[in-house]
Amino acid sequence: MTVDAPETTFDADEALDARLDPRASPWVRPRWLLLLGLLPFALALPLFLNSVAGGRFWLHLLIIFFVWGIVTQSWNLLLAVSGIYSFGQIALYAVGGWTTGYLATHVGVNPWISIWFAPVAAAIAAVVIGLPTLRLRGVYVVLITLAFLELLRNFLVNSPYEKISGGGYGLLYVPKLDFGSLGEGRKHVMFYYTGLVLFTIATYWIWRVFHSPLGMAFTALRDSEAYAVSRGVNQFRARLFLFVFCAFFTGLAAGLMTHYQGSISPSILGFGVLINLLAMIVIGGWGTFWGPIFGTAFLILLEEKWLRAGELQEYRKLVLGLMLAAIAVLAPRGLFPVIADGVRRLVKGPEREEEEEIAEAAGEAPIT
Repeated sequence: MTVDAPETTFDADEALDARLDPRASPWVRPRWLLLLGLLPFALALPLFLNSVAGGRFWLHLLIIFFVWGIVTQSWNLLLAVSGIYSFGQIALYAVGGWTTGYLATHVGVNPWISIWFAPVAAAIAAVVIGLPTLRLRGVYVVLITLAFLELLRNFLVNSPYEKISGGGYGLLYVPKLDFGSLGEGRKHVMFYYTGLVLFTIATYWIWRVFHSPLGMAFTALRDSEAYAVSRGVNQFRARLFLFVFCAFFTGLAAGLMTHYQGSISPSILGFGVLINLLAMIVIGGWGTFWGPIFGTAFLILLEEKWLRAGELQEYRKLVLGLMLAAIAVLAPRGLFPVIADGVRRLVKGPEREEEEEIAEAAGEAPIT
């Protein structure tokens, strides 16, 4: 006599999905409802600022934020996420800015067309630099990229081809983007919308790489190159792709800034600009996605608004240096992760936070 045991079905995929943290998924989905909810505010903000006293100054700060936000996000992806210690990002920015400035000023190309040559030129320059450089490691990458930065600065300042470089003054009287009848009395508003579109495009694609199998490969190469290579990651091709990818968006930001200011100067290649960009990444949150965005906004407000009042302007660099030292000691992850953790504890409560920490330590998914 035989007794048939009851059949049991076990879905391995469901069991695995139950234990996976959704935040660790390689293909994270954007929160489209949240983004659509923010869209009316983003579109209405410049119209409001343009109609109030002092509003154009805030529009100017927002446009500057869009430009440097793209650059810091790109550099953070390259420097902190993938571990490529390149300090030539601002040099690639200059390549893009000079390309579109020269084409619009001396060749007569429409700025709406020449601006797209900026990211292409920066990407080509990244290939030229990256082919010999990315086969090296550590301090050698730093030295070569800094050498390229200094060589480019010396060429632009001392070049006999002043028509191209502009000499020590750079390129002046670069044609600005023409918005036609839409820009009459609202030029800052139209530049804001242009910057918002470019910033959104760049942020989306950087976010997509950040939360993708490719982004996981870059992190693996940073943390353990031997392990990543053993898992089939081509170290040189992956890093060269990321180098060119980040250069493309950096050049796009340079094109916008050049046609917004109507000029580009060799002073952009100064060491102070490099330190400011690095401070935006470190203060915001090294290696995080939102950190560079937060750090860029914070530092722009700090330098352009708060420290320009009265006698504080003389101590801008001192305050920045002290802030970097304090954050390195008290909040080495940056300000944004600290603030985000604090807000999360307030929303969820200490008991819920403790439950999630215990679940994560046990290798389980957090309770939702």
